[in-house]
Amino acid sequence: MTTAQAVMPRYLWAAEPQATWIPPDRLVEDRYHVITPQLWRDTKPQEPPEVLSPLPRQALAYAHLYQYKLHLPQLHGFCSLKRSGETIEIPLLDNIPINSEGKLLPSLVEAWETATPLNQAYWLWQIIDLWAPLAGTGVLSSLVLMENLRVDGWCLRLCELIPDYPSGNNKVTLSKLGTLWLQSLPPAAPAIVERLGVIFSKMQVEKASLRDVAGALNRIILEQTSQLPLRWRIAGGTDAGSVYQHNEDSYYPSPLELPHDPTGGKIAIICDGVAGHEGGEVASQMAVQLLKIQTQELFADLLKSQQIVSPEQICNTILAIVRVVNNTITAENQSQERVDLRRMGTTMVMAVQVNQRMRNVKRVSISHEIYIAHVGDSRAYWITPQRCQLLTIDDDIATREVKQGRDVPWHSARRADATALTQALGMKSGELIKPTVQRFLAIEDGILLLCSDGLSDRNLVESSWQDYADRILTTDLPLADAVQSWLELAHGRNGDDNISLVLMSCQVSQPTDTNNGQLVKVSLPEAVFGHLPPLPKFGLNRLINLGMFLTTGAGLLAAITIIVAFFHPDLLENWRKQLSPNRSPEVELKTNPTTRLSALLNLGTGDGETVR
Repeated sequence: MTTAQAVMPRYLWAAEPQATWIPPDRLVEDRYHVITPQLWRDTKPQEPPEVLSPLPRQALAYAHLYQYKLHLPQLHGFCSLKRSGETIEIPLLDNIPINSEGKLLPSLVEAWETATPLNQAYWLWQIIDLWAPLAGTGVLSSLVLMENLRVDGWCLRLCELIPDYPSGNNKVTLSKLGTLWLQSLPPAAPAIVERLGVIFSKMQVEKASLRDVAGALNRIILEQTSQLPLRWRIAGGTDAGSVYQHNEDSYYPSPLELPHDPTGGKIAIICDGVAGHEGGEVASQMAVQLLKIQTQELFADLLKSQQIVSPEQICNTILAIVRVVNNTITAENQSQERVDLRRMGTTMVMAVQVNQRMRNVKRVSISHEIYIAHVGDSRAYWITPQRCQLLTIDDDIATREVKQGRDVPWHSARRADATALTQALGMKSGELIKPTVQRFLAIEDGILLLCSDGLSDRNLVESSWQDYADRILTTDLPLADAVQSWLELAHGRNGDDNISLVLMSCQVSQPTDTNNGQLVKVSLPEAVFGHLPPLPKFGLNRLINLGMFLTTGAGLLAAITIIVAFFHPDLLENWRKQLSPNRSPEVELKTNPTTRLSALLNLGTGDGETVR
């Protein structure tokens, strides 16, 4: 922790009803200054708070739901308050929904009236997405108290977790949630008001399941995002650091791979070979290649689908892909008789931006969905000029201790073995590994940063993101230059480790005029006609006009052929096979990169099919 971070004010939430009796401007326990009844400022942030061991029952929900810390606060410590001869232990929560000035973010109701229909539907979908995990922990009441729900841009956040009453009329149900939404929320945006009304009504009469409600809201979300533009740029890089002689990190796409990526730069991967294990470099390279191939097949399947594929289905597919990759590396360990510290292993974080074909729409819509999968301590951040949000949770001992209710985050992070990994690809069989896969919607200008721990260590991302965010998004700083600058900064600060990152810049606002020499999504007419010379207007005879017409036509046909080959190689391959049905397997192996890579990595099954 730097000195600047240590002196920053720390605001905490007093998660106890009796805390509401304490008036503002009081100093509790000679330490906590009451801003509002439950929002307190710690006047001694450098001193550790009181921690109870074992944790009391009312605090365990925060531990068990730690993986949802993007939306939920975390337990920081306790304050012992004596009242009427009785000692009350008040849980103090960190990571609460406040702005940089220490003021509560707007409530869902406050933000609703001026929100876009997309934001409105997305906030409701996040409530439904949190329903099952909060129900399993007995804190569903947290989602039905409107003042407890706050919004941070696109993200829904909670002030605290509120325990449920076990039974009776106070039991929280989907029906009661529908009634609450109908009564408490102002009318929605005109574009979706009728459809939300139908959803709320079905919830009230208990004719809709949780899956039905999630599916209906998801359709609204995808239809709304399809109306937004999406300009996508991507760049990555790696640095061995100043200590190691070799680099165990691997990433995708590299500058050489990007022009040949059939997905158009919609896949980003970081893999960090597990330090101290032989073959970490091999494992990271193998994982990147396998993830790339399997995920490209996912894109092909989504393009073929005539129905909206649910987030749950896509997450399950990506989960299966990660397990296939894990099992392949594990099998390689077994075939080489690698055991214990000799096993090959690697962390991974992957982002996949998918588009879906909407019903009754012939074209593929830009649905702005990004799926993030990770195992280990490589990370994903979402960065805007206003905020830096960590989207992943490290798979290490510090996290394990918090999740199991044995410690609080700040204290667990100080353990000597805090950063030791609890899982990585290749170290366990597929049924034992537990990858995390989540969906995120890019509905604001922002930067998705994937990185190995060589960049994220020592809070380097949290202390440096503001130097890059605004400049990247206004194209003042080319993406490739930002990658190199961040690598150099990390080399100086965290040079004792390999460093890798991929930046994915996404803009949904007005387009920019320059592309800085990087990949930019353009329309088909622009791609085909953008550089053709204009036809002359005066003084040419018909023969020259005819020649120009034929030349333009030939150029157009060639451009279309190139585009089909780039975006739909399977279609071109089918045409080739029809023209040359007797092509030998040897020729196929030499000319088809996917077949060649499968053979090199021995991925095929007994009949030569790629493992799925």
